[in-house]
Amino acid sequence: MDWISVGKVTKTHGLKGELKFYPSMEEDWFADLKQIRLSGRDPTRDFAEHTLQFVRGKDVPKIVKFEGIDDIDAAEKLAGKTVYVLREAFPTLPEGEYYWFQIEGLAVYDEDKRYYGCVEEIIRTGSNDVYVVRDDKKELLLPMIDSVVKAIDLEAGELIFHPVEGLLEDTPV
Repeated sequence: MDWISVGKVTKTHGLKGELKFYPSMEEDWFADLKQIRLSGRDPTRDFAEHTLQFVRGKDVPKIVKFEGIDDIDAAEKLAGKTVYVLREAFPTLPEGEYYWFQIEGLAVYDEDKRYYGCVEEIIRTGSNDVYVVRDDKKELLLPMIDSVVKAIDLEAGELIFHPVEGLLEDTPV
């Protein structure tokens, strides 16, 4: 089982067991989930499973409520925990679209199969994402646009890009 972090509950909201939730994703389908896992560090060992009663709010933080957490004292015990969801619970995306956890960790190569490192972070800029690719010595900021990113092969764990002019510069980490 593969548990994916989708955000964090930080502190209580009101007196009826609600918590403030800071999602690490923008997708709204999270509100349709039922089973989640709350954990401090390791969702496979140190965790508590909860049933999501509701998520509300348009802005961040959102407000969440879990079944059986009905007062501020019970909610306080959950504050600061990370929220995890099973990988299998994520909806299937259309072809050519990917979740962040599918991209992070991919090995990055140019079209000539020169290795540049792995995707370690994704920066959301509004117009397009930027993948932060690092190896031991350098960092590359790779814009997720069609003229640069040529192929993503999740099974092989690879991303292939076209080095457009100005993209490759020696940038020490």
